[in-house]
Amino acid sequence: MTPGDTTIVAQETHLAFKGYGRDLLVRLGPGVDAVAFREALLIFLPRWAFWTRPTADMVDAAAVDIDVEHEKTHFRIAAVSWDGGYSIATDVNNAANALAGLLIDGILAHEMAFCSLHASAVEFDGAAILFAGPTEAGKSTLALRLAARGCRHLADDRVLLMRSDAPYRVGGLGLAAKARTPLPPGPELAALVDTRWYLTDDSIAYLHMEDDEVLGFGDIRPLGCVILPRRDPDLEFDAHLEPAPAGDIARTLIEEATSPVGAAVLVPAMGRLAGACQGYILHYRDGAAAAELLLSALPSKNDG
Repeated sequence: MTPGDTTIVAQETHLAFKGYGRDLLVRLGPGVDAVAFREALLIFLPRWAFWTRPTADMVDAAAVDIDVEHEKTHFRIAAVSWDGGYSIATDVNNAANALAGLLIDGILAHEMAFCSLHASAVEFDGAAILFAGPTEAGKSTLALRLAARGCRHLADDRVLLMRSDAPYRVGGLGLAAKARTPLPPGPELAALVDTRWYLTDDSIAYLHMEDDEVLGFGDIRPLGCVILPRRDPDLEFDAHLEPAPAGDIARTLIEEATSPVGAAVLVPAMGRLAGACQGYILHYRDGAAAAELLLSALPSKNDG
């Protein structure tokens, strides 16, 4: 710059995200609007603590875990500290959402947890109820129905299994709870979503819940049980809970697990977990009845 030149020079920004044992460092390139990007992150990661590293701090390029660049038509979000590839996003919200996924991959790549599971979870009586299964099995909605009945929401869509052996513990990631729209019937679910929705796209409402309703990143709970939802509108009854064979639990967890370890490690680990924990198959046609059944049927510390 020449004397008197008032041109604003774009600067890069560094965000530090809380991890287990160490933080994850994200570099936002000079073309990224850091204020808009932070606002977008808060939509999808309302309870994953992160902060801006002061400009005065010297950041070694080798310390960066993820790099975010904004070019003319898109964002590029790339893993740096591990071989994790990259994502392309066309707007700031999708870029922030893509970064959330890559942060989870970074947690696993740096061995801060054993694996992540495509699952939802709530805290019930001090332990985690884990809902595992394929997309649209009803995991998120069942977790929200239990949250509406007093359970604390622990995880939606992704949850960490902290170690491969007992005692089994799961950790939340601070991701926003989600509800698919249109909502299924039930006044308690509608009331929860109507008062807590933060952003809605074509099919999903992102929710920001109150402090006493939700747990965040770093909150770890012992695994209480695994529920395999089986939704069927043609059932002759509203809801039925039955013990799940260990093989069904193991197979589901293997299918829904993401981990850098190979199958030789993952498969026996999920087998051990399935043999050690309580597991149930939840057959249901009515989600509200299913939530009530779970609260009445699952064992509690107060059951003697």
